[in-house]
Amino acid sequence: MNRNKTLKRLFQDHQGKISDKWSLYLDEWDRLFNPYRDQKINLLEIGVQNGGSLEVWGRYFLKAVKIVGCDIDKKCEHLRYDDPRIAVIVGDANSDECESKILQQALMFDIILDDGSHKTSDILRSFARYFPHLTDGGIYVVEDLHCSYWDYFEGGLYNPLSAMAFFKRLTDVLNHEHWRNNQTRGSFLTKFGQEFGVKFDEFDLTRIHAIEFVNSLCIIRKLTPDKNVLGERIIVGTGEDITTGSYTVNRTMIQEMTMDIKDDGNLDVFELIAHIQNLNKQMEENKQQVQSLTAQVNLFETSSNALQGRKDAAEQELQSINLKLGEIYSSRAWRIIQFFWRFRAWLLPHGSVREKSLRYIYRPVRYWRTYGFRAFLKRIWYN
Repeated sequence: MNRNKTLKRLFQDHQGKISDKWSLYLDEWDRLFNPYRDQKINLLEIGVQNGGSLEVWGRYFLKAVKIVGCDIDKKCEHLRYDDPRIAVIVGDANSDECESKILQQALMFDIILDDGSHKTSDILRSFARYFPHLTDGGIYVVEDLHCSYWDYFEGGLYNPLSAMAFFKRLTDVLNHEHWRNNQTRGSFLTKFGQEFGVKFDEFDLTRIHAIEFVNSLCIIRKLTPDKNVLGERIIVGTGEDITTGSYTVNRTMIQEMTMDIKDDGNLDVFELIAHIQNLNKQMEENKQQVQSLTAQVNLFETSSNALQGRKDAAEQELQSINLKLGEIYSSRAWRIIQFFWRFRAWLLPHGSVREKSLRYIYRPVRYWRTYGFRAFLKRIWYN
C-alpha cells in the first residue's frame, strides 16, 4: 500500500516519468507533507520538467483534489497522466494568462512548490503572485536556493537583493510588531519590489507565520494574522522565591519600557551591504587599472632594456672600429700612403693640367690591376 510508504520510498520505487530531486528534499518533504497526506488538498508545483514528481504526488496524497504542475517548456504539452487529478499548465507562471489557467484548476492551494527557473526575479514574482493563493495553514516551499549564491541566477553571497537575502528579510517581517519605527512591512521590501517590478501586499505579509531554512530549501508557513502576534503574556503559578513582581508586568508595561529605545528606521543593512559592494567593485576596477599600468611599465622597461643593450653593442662596435682605425693610422703602410699623397699633391696640385693628364693614365692601369691582363685586352679590343 502506498499509504505505508514514505515519500522517499515512493520516489525511489517510481518507474514512470523521470523526476530529479535531491535526497535531502525527500526526507524533509516527508516531515513537512505527512500532516497533509490524508487531507483533501490542492497542490501546485512550478517547474515540473519531465513530470515524474506529479505522478509521485498523486501516489503520496491519495485524497488530494487537484495536483497542478506548471512549466514554461512547450514540450510539456505532451505530458499525459492516467490520474485525472493531475493537470499541467504550460506557460510562464509569472504571467497573468498562466496564473488565470492555474486558478481555473483551483483557487487556493495547500502546498505550493517553486522549482522553476531558480532566478531571483522569478522566485520573488512567483511568491508575490501565488502566496495570496495559499490557504491558511498551508506551506510554500522554494527549492534549490543554493542557486541564490550564484551570479547566473541573479544571486551572490553578498548580494543584498538575492532570493536568499529576500527570505532572510522576511524573518524580520515576522517580528514587525517589535520594530517601533512605524514602518510598514511592504515598505521594508521596497528595494526588492523596485528591482524586480513586484509589489508585496501588506495584508498577505501579516499572514506569514513561520520561515524555516534547510539546505537549499525555504519553507514559509501561512496562518491568519491573529496567530502571528505574541498576544497577551500568560503568567501562571504563585511562587516568587527568585524574582518578584511578575503579576504587575504585562504587555503594555513591556511596550512602555522599550519606548525609550531609539531605532533609526532609515538604517538599512542591505543598503550598507550594497554600498560596500560598490566600493569593492571600484577597488577591483582600480586594481585592474593598476595591473594594466604595471604591465605597460614592465613593457616599457623591457623595451628600454633592449634599447640599452643595442646602445651598448653599438658603443662596443664603435670602440672596436676606433681601435682598428688606430692600428691603421699607426701602421707603416698608412705612413707610406700618407707620404705618397703628400708627394702627389706637391707634384700634381689639385686642378692642374698635369693632374688631369695623369688621370687618363691611371685609369687603364687601375683596370688592369683590378680585373687582370685578359680583361684589360678585351676592354681595349671591344672599345
